[in-house]
Parts: sequence; C-alpha cells; structure tokens
Amino acid sequence: MVKPLTICRILTKYLYQKRVRDLFKERFDVTNNEEYSLHDPPSQQEVRAFTLGTGPGPDPEDPRIDMTGKKNSAWNSRLVDILLEELLKKDWDGMPARSEAYMLDLVESKLERARSVWRNAQPKLKDSGAAETLVEVEKRMVESKEG
Repeated sequence: MVKPLTICRILTKYLYQKRVRDLFKERFDVTNNEEYSLHDPPSQQEVRAFTLGTGPGPDPEDPRIDMTGKKNSAWNSRLVDILLEELLKKDWDGMPARSEAYMLDLVESKLERARSVWRNAQPKLKDSGAAETLVEVEKRMVESKEG
C-alpha cells in the first residue's frame, strides 16, 4: 500500500510540473512536446552578439530557445531566468512551498526536453553522406516514438 504522504508528494510534483508545462505552452505557443520540432531558434549571430554583450538577448515577449548551443549557454541561461521569473509570479496559493532551486530545476528540465525534441527533428546524415529528407526525418521520429 502506498502511504498517503507519498501520494501527496507525487501529486504535488505533478502539479508543479503541470504549471511549468502550461507556462511553456503559453510562452512558446505549443500544445505538445512534438511541436518544439518546429521551434524557430535565434540565429547564431544573435546568440553570439548577446554572449559578447553587443546584442539584446532573449525577448521576453517572443522567447526563442538556443537549440544549437549548449543547454547552459548565456542565451539559454537568460531565457531560464525570464521563464523562472514569470513562473514565480504565478498564484501558488494552496500549494506546498517549494524552493526557487526546485522551480529552477523544473524549468531547466523542461527546456532541455524541448531542445531534445528539436534536435531529434533535424535531418541527420545518412551513411551515404546525404542529409535525410523531411519524409525520412518524419519516419525516424515516428519509429523512435513507437519503439
């Protein structure tokens, strides 16, 4: 038998994760994880300019994930800060308190899942050296989801 306290912890974690999912759905205009495959990341020039301090960085009104850089790139770190700030402003009445570090971990984990979906949707090189076609990418994605 599962202890009531364990059920409460599981339910609480689910509710916090749902809040993060809802924030990402709202901010990135997606309804499910697969839609991150269509995400339009910032150009490498935009990311580089921000990293060098000569560009504005992520736009809170139109957030875009640096999909090709490291997950903890300066761009993505700033984006995580923006999303965390927005998440912390939400109404948490009635929810057990969680630390900012806990919330940060949820945001970073969700961002990395979105990046994984996007990277998986990019054409890979075949043994012949040619890039996959869009049909081949779709077939690979369907097969990986099913298997």
